[in-house]
Amino acid sequence: MNDSRPSYLEPHSALNGRLLAVGLVPIAVEIVCLTLIVVANLLACSLVMGAFFVFALIGVGLLYRNWPTGIRIDESGIAIGAVRSAAAASRRPTVSHQSWGRFTCPWSAVLDVRVVTDRDELRQIQKSPHYFTLTNRWSSKLGVERCNTGVLVSPFMHAALVVEVNPFEVTASEIRPARYFSNFKDGRFSYLIRPQLSPTWIVPTRHPEALSAALHAA
Repeated sequence: MNDSRPSYLEPHSALNGRLLAVGLVPIAVEIVCLTLIVVANLLACSLVMGAFFVFALIGVGLLYRNWPTGIRIDESGIAIGAVRSAAAASRRPTVSHQSWGRFTCPWSAVLDVRVVTDRDELRQIQKSPHYFTLTNRWSSKLGVERCNTGVLVSPFMHAALVVEVNPFEVTASEIRPARYFSNFKDGRFSYLIRPQLSPTWIVPTRHPEALSAALHAA
């Protein structure tokens, strides 16, 4: 990792209020219900725990996948992912946890860079098969066997940094495939989703104005 002072640093850029609520509220409900069962013997709370269990599992999973996502800009280029972790470069996360790795693009390999705030465009990014990733969804889609790496789209994303890169000049963590289970819905019990380095990197930002200013100054 370059040791030069960053002109822009945004750790945890994916952690907006709605994502935190989805990840933490169901867990809080589970803890409260468990406490009432143990302390007050309110067995009816077990029904609430059962109802919230799936929500808690999904919410915590999405929060964990997106927790380290961040942006760093300095004189050497643009880095996304776990930008504050010294260990990120040597990690080998699976495609569903690629945010725990790091992707670095030198300025010479940046073909275009922009900050997107338009809601319609953000919605298209979220839904486009060209940017399919597992950082913004709990499960995969049937028939999809490739995950775009460098695409760190998050749930409830309000703004995003979009960088067109030359993939032959970038540095990226080694991302491993992940196995998903279709339970014979497509004739198979399970299948592998393999990584595919995207020529378009996308990462959420909570401060689009400050990020735009930093890019113009770079």
